[in-house]
Amino acid sequence: MRHVAWATGLLLAFSLCGAAVSQPAKAPGVVSTFIRIKGVDTVVSRPAAPGPHSNVAIVIMHDEADSLDNLEAPRLAAAGYVVLSSNARTGPDPEDHDTNWDNVLADVRTVAIYARALPGITKLVLLGHSSGAPLMAAYQNIAENGVKACQGPEKLIKCPDSLAGGPRADAVVLLDPIFGIGATVLASVDPAIGDDPRHPDPALDSFNPANGFSPAGASYPDAFRRRYFAAEAARNNRLIAAAQARLKAIEAGQGKFIDDEPFLVTGATRAPRLWRPDLSFLSHTRRAHPLIHPDGTVTTEVIRSVRPVSGAEQPSGRLAGGALNTSVRRYLNTFATRALPDFSVGEDSITGVDWGSSNTNTPNNVEGVSVPMLVMGMTGHYWLVSAEMAYDHAKSSDKTVAFVEGATHGFTPCTACAKTPGQYGDTVARTFDYVTQWLNARF
Repeated sequence: MRHVAWATGLLLAFSLCGAAVSQPAKAPGVVSTFIRIKGVDTVVSRPAAPGPHSNVAIVIMHDEADSLDNLEAPRLAAAGYVVLSSNARTGPDPEDHDTNWDNVLADVRTVAIYARALPGITKLVLLGHSSGAPLMAAYQNIAENGVKACQGPEKLIKCPDSLAGGPRADAVVLLDPIFGIGATVLASVDPAIGDDPRHPDPALDSFNPANGFSPAGASYPDAFRRRYFAAEAARNNRLIAAAQARLKAIEAGQGKFIDDEPFLVTGATRAPRLWRPDLSFLSHTRRAHPLIHPDGTVTTEVIRSVRPVSGAEQPSGRLAGGALNTSVRRYLNTFATRALPDFSVGEDSITGVDWGSSNTNTPNNVEGVSVPMLVMGMTGHYWLVSAEMAYDHAKSSDKTVAFVEGATHGFTPCTACAKTPGQYGDTVARTFDYVTQWLNARF
């Protein structure tokens, strides 16, 4: 009887939210329904019949990518969980024309409130993949500690008071987490671009063969790396200073518009610049961690990336897609992070980042998260060190980290990494079997 009431109440709640359009189930025993929660498009995937985990809602959101058709929801719903996959009001927005961190956090809050109120739901889990990881960590940090977590004097720009009061989650899952949007943009800033982007400095050109570049990959010498990172940090901080000066003018009533104004950042995107073509960067973790092998066995060892070269395809197209067309406020709250004098990236570390200057950075956000946390990294990509750092910085006493051998950033097997066809097996199944086992042990 309780199960019938649960299912009936859940369907009623879906219908009250607007037009509810049933979609084909993506996994056996899964029912998916599209709803709109105060302007936030959401697909709710749930088990066709309630079971022991039907009281747990999992909220999934990415800051700019499409979450409505993902790999996570059908697998977790098939395992018995109620999954809400949501797009921010401005998403998908892969070109970052409208992405605003504070607005996306508000959308997470909207969906979390809705999920908590669903009939039969007693537990809430947040799941973030890629830049969805710092998003969910930031939301939980604020939910646990209040808006003081994003309004400290160290912030480049403070978050609004309206983010207060969101429900706390009972666990957080971070899959292949990035260092943070601000930190990633910092690593993408092209120091070769000065006042005239048409005439880059060849001594700082990461596409210059004299500096170690090759279309097949790169091997940047130490002298170039030191010169490059110092110049990259300096240009990054000049951009921040320029944005802050414009914000001060806007707030003094001297801006081009009343509340904000355009801000163009040439030679910067979300794509890190130096470490993608040079595989020696971020190539392994500092310590040993569980590695899930294709046959399902798990060993504990230093985790090494098997990723292929990327970011070396168009060395002549420096500015093709290489600019943030944003605004002063959005740059400061979404894309900017202050660099410190010792900014550098190595084989197993990134240093010299003022993690607390931005609310978009994973290490800073997880320091305020005390609930159980699972962090998983994929060895077919370059976020191994980021996953290790997220685990290390997490406040939670119940935290787990594991890595999936041969999985890409999107969880699928890395065919370009494989030495033999099918070498890495079903990486998607291994990833979500592990997530499910971790959740089952706690809920």
